[in-house]
Amino acid sequence: MEHLIALWGWPVALLTAFAATALGVHLNARATQRRDDLKAREELEAQADEFASAALAVRVTGYTNEYLWNGRTPILKAALMVGAQFAAGMLDPRRTGASATWEATARSSALIAYLDRARNRAAADVTDSLKHALRAAMPLARHTDPGVESTTDAVLDALLHHRSQAVLDQRLRAFRVAVRTAATAPVPAWRRAVRRIAALPAAGFRTVRARLRRAPASP
Repeated sequence: MEHLIALWGWPVALLTAFAATALGVHLNARATQRRDDLKAREELEAQADEFASAALAVRVTGYTNEYLWNGRTPILKAALMVGAQFAAGMLDPRRTGASATWEATARSSALIAYLDRARNRAAADVTDSLKHALRAAMPLARHTDPGVESTTDAVLDALLHHRSQAVLDQRLRAFRVAVRTAATAPVPAWRRAVRRIAALPAAGFRTVRARLRRAPASP
């Protein structure tokens, strides 16, 4: 008996060591995969926050530029300011004739140059914010999740083609839902099985109740 135990002892020990090693490798691989998945989800959420903020920044800078420099009211305001500078130069008591005209022209020209520089800066701010939004969208537009990819393209379409604010808000909401779905950790198979088993009594009860409701009343 002791000889038989000694004969089978080392294979059992070898198999036990092999099984423990395989289990350790498997558990380590699963832990590494969970860490990688968590890191990927955190990166996705950070990229989504940056892109959403950049998209709103494009709309804000665009509205600001439109309000301050485009349209009838800003042009009329600029014309009145230039006219006021020209009139101030013409009415300068220290100058007369050609000298007054030169002073008025210099004043109005300086104001026009200042307004042009400010308008160009505002337009450059809009361009920079759009470039930032495009850079932030690139990793999302190439994401493996089709929902994230499609909703990112939809938001970019709203920005590049000047869709209304309501359209942009709707597409941003859809984008956030897609990101939230992609960033949610998948439910383990055993937990899904437990949920299905736990839901069986309730499902059976609903089936029986529905059949009783459809059953004809006794005369």
